[in-house]
Amino acid sequence: MMLLSRNFHTSDQYETNPHLKFWVIWSDYEDRIRACCYKWLHSDRGKVEDAMAQACEKALTVYVQDSSKIENMFAWLCRITHNICMDIHRLNTKESDLVKRVSGSPSQFYFTENYSKTLESEYERDQLYQKLTDAINSLPYDLKQVIQYKFIYEMEYSEIALQLQISQENARKRVQLARKKLSALQYA
Repeated sequence: MMLLSRNFHTSDQYETNPHLKFWVIWSDYEDRIRACCYKWLHSDRGKVEDAMAQACEKALTVYVQDSSKIENMFAWLCRITHNICMDIHRLNTKESDLVKRVSGSPSQFYFTENYSKTLESEYERDQLYQKLTDAINSLPYDLKQVIQYKFIYEMEYSEIALQLQISQENARKRVQLARKKLSALQYA
């Protein structure tokens, strides 16, 4: 990271380059803003660093877009930083409240480390798979082909059309018709 100082650049560069001008201003006020952050975030170093980074990024973006509306640079930077600190504080308060709520009544909440399939759900999945396989096999050959290309091989309509030597519209229509027939078989 290159350190900037006012003496390094000519006044012409300083006035015409908003990025350069911002970094010089930011470096002038950074310590004062950081001190305010420590106060607003109760001396939590990690949160302060996050707030400073967010404030710097947001301030730079706004400053480069239009710095002419800023009358008091320090007050403006403090306001941006304060808002970010309050957002961080609110977020941490919400998280803390949630942890307290869950910790206070563990019987209301059930957490599992992993998901295991039950025997019933596996049986239902197998039955559904068999029903779907039977339904697809009962389709006419041309409809079965497009269903396989579209959903098993995950081909695009253009690829299906090329493979079957039909138009893309025809490929779409065949998929639509096959879906309609499969849907009718589901409720039969």
